Amino acid sequence: MERWLVKDKKQAEFFIRFIMQEAEEGRERYYTIVHANRTNKQNNTLAVLCRRLAEALNEAGFEIPHPFKPDLEIPYTETSIRELIYKPIIKAMFDADSSTTLTTSEFSEAMTTMVDAVCRNTGVNVPIPALEP
Repeated sequence: MERWLVKDKKQAEFFIRFIMQEAEEGRERYYTIVHANRTNKQNNTLAVLCRRLAEALNEAGFEIPHPFKPDLEIPYTETSIRELIYKPIIKAMFDADSSTTLTTSEFSEAMTTMVDAVCRNTGVNVPIPALEP
């Protein structure tokens, strides 16, 4: 998968040249327009935060009960944190099904809410990683 971030006229012209070259060479492509609401730094921060939350919850003895066999518990993962904790938060706060539709401030607010909720309900406190350049 290729991704292009177009922030200015020069980058747009470069992308247009790429598209034209692909067409001239007979390559069929689907192009999708996605609004860049959140930054790559925020996306990376969420991934790190979800991994750290999963590790901390597992270390503290919290696991996910298996739906068919209650005595079998499943360790948390980055994906389960996103699906079971983060996505319900963004749905409740912003009526959003995906964080890609959130503004950068909504995205940050949702991460803070998630950390606070986990700490309040489990005593597990994982700080939001600093946004690294």
